[in-house]
Amino acid sequence: MRSFILTLRTLASLALVALAVPFLWATVSGDYYMTVTGVSMQPTYDVGDVLVVQAPTGNELRTPGHPVVVSFSAGDTSDQYVHRVETVTDDGAILKGDGNEVSDPLPVTAAQVLGTPRLALTGIWGTLFRVSELWAVRLIVGAVFLIALFLPSRRTGRAAQPGHAE
Repeated sequence: MRSFILTLRTLASLALVALAVPFLWATVSGDYYMTVTGVSMQPTYDVGDVLVVQAPTGNELRTPGHPVVVSFSAGDTSDQYVHRVETVTDDGAILKGDGNEVSDPLPVTAAQVLGTPRLALTGIWGTLFRVSELWAVRLIVGAVFLIALFLPSRRTGRAAQPGHAE
């Protein structure tokens, strides 16, 4: 029983740390997370992939082939999408999704750039990240951690003292 409780404590502690890492990373780096919801960037990004998006530096639209996260309305993450810079223009760039046949119809400006993908969590890692963002999962992990933390890991009383037989 003792090894089970220690294993439970260890697993709950690791899960708690795993839940905290994305929050801490975003706090320290200023990055945010974006889930890919469309097929326009396939095969580079699939639906469900999670992109770690770093803040813009101002140079994102100057390099053809560079993926950028942009929005239709400057600063609005509710309508964000990721495409590649196809053509640099005087006031911004024309973008195109890797899976699209044609370029985007309107150019984007630097004000519409939300950032660039730093890293993509794909497959099982993207799924685990999305699941870890659910409040129910966070509450369950926290509850298991607290229960495991306060469960006694050894017997108390006379039977636990050396020299006493059970």
